[in-house]
Amino acid sequence: MRLLRLATALPAVGLCLLTLPASPAHGSTETSHQPPAASSPAGPPPLIERVSVTADGQQANGASWGGILSGDGHTVVFVSEASNLLPGATPGIQIYAKDLRTEKVEVVSVGTDGQLASGLGGRQAVSANGRFVVFDAQSALDASDTNEGADVYLRDRWKGTTELLTTKGTKAPDGRSFGASISTDGRYVSFTSLRSDFGPKDTNGTGDVYVRDRQRGTTELVSVATDGTQGDAPSSESLLSPDGRQATFTTTAKTLFPWTRPQQAVKRPVPYVTFGVHDRRTEQTTAGAYNHNGLPAKVSYELAFSADSRYLLFQSGERIVPEGEPTGAWNYYARDLRTGSYRRLVLMPDGSVPQRTVYGQGLSPDNRTVYFTCSDLGLSPGDTNAEWHIYGRDLVTGKIARITSTPEGHAPAGGSWGASPDRSGRSLLFTSDAPDLVAGDTNGAQDVFVRRLR
Repeated sequence: MRLLRLATALPAVGLCLLTLPASPAHGSTETSHQPPAASSPAGPPPLIERVSVTADGQQANGASWGGILSGDGHTVVFVSEASNLLPGATPGIQIYAKDLRTEKVEVVSVGTDGQLASGLGGRQAVSANGRFVVFDAQSALDASDTNEGADVYLRDRWKGTTELLTTKGTKAPDGRSFGASISTDGRYVSFTSLRSDFGPKDTNGTGDVYVRDRQRGTTELVSVATDGTQGDAPSSESLLSPDGRQATFTTTAKTLFPWTRPQQAVKRPVPYVTFGVHDRRTEQTTAGAYNHNGLPAKVSYELAFSADSRYLLFQSGERIVPEGEPTGAWNYYARDLRTGSYRRLVLMPDGSVPQRTVYGQGLSPDNRTVYFTCSDLGLSPGDTNAEWHIYGRDLVTGKIARITSTPEGHAPAGGSWGASPDRSGRSLLFTSDAPDLVAGDTNGAQDVFVRRLR
């Protein structure tokens, strides 16, 4: 398969529309087809529970953030600076896992010998069953970690062991490895590294993206062009599709996929951050998206896949779909990896484009509901405080409902972000600094919450 040439719709670049459930026309409630029953955001607000608390329900004495919900909905992984989540004081910022069935809390940023990590990175990930948690840390949590740079580790919660993933068996150079993601089954882990010793192909002297196969013990360079050409600039922010086949990453390189216009014609701020997708089965690399002028789209760093690995989700302030209206603020888009088509996911109730930035938070497991954060006041009734709230938009009906509400159904007095749905569509995890989402929230710090959707 060659890079998507986009030659089917617009004369210039051929943008075509994504085949997610169709949005209603402006001012219309009709839909083109009905997908299977889904997790619609409509209905009264279900219970919101604060989960960054101790096993007996005591609130944390510090801030918590970066929450992720395992695919089965049973395990929450989050970062906290609180020292009281476990009996005895836990020093510094650590990564925790909480079993929502038993309320048990444990530290996962720890070595097999119990040594707590230091110098944690900004991202962690969890397998679908909650067993494996990947993270990066500056400290050496394994005897084979002999370099001075940050490395990527995997914590096996069932066995109580911690595995160094960025290893070659000999003393490694001191470049950092960070930003891990994991496939749903825990076999594949992607990460970014400034090192060049993971294989003979990496000779460009800059940051690259790799995938570690834990079953085979191999590490694969994936931020390369289809013909193996390396990037002429850094790539980072790696993310694996749930099935582990696709690896996406942001990049400022100009050598990884074709441009439909000459590069010298591009006048952009530097660095110009776009993104690519590498198919590990076919070894083909394509641009993640093109704008309406045929250039690789400028994107932010928050990339995501749908639960079925079919749709790649991204944020851009450029015009991606050929609808003609100005975009203004950044919006959230989906690319169908089977057809190459695109769709804008967030519109106002009247079909217009939001005038404030939209931060995408992913799709429901059936791909019908998109979750996002925005401070636009016109998204749902009762939004009067211009805080960042989390919403769900039904991609068939266009109906929008606020996910983050007080027990009385009002807009909370604080912002919410970082939504993470489970694969059943029953629960949604998020972080918030609002003090009125649950009773008794008096710690004056941001916390991690779960909302039951149904």
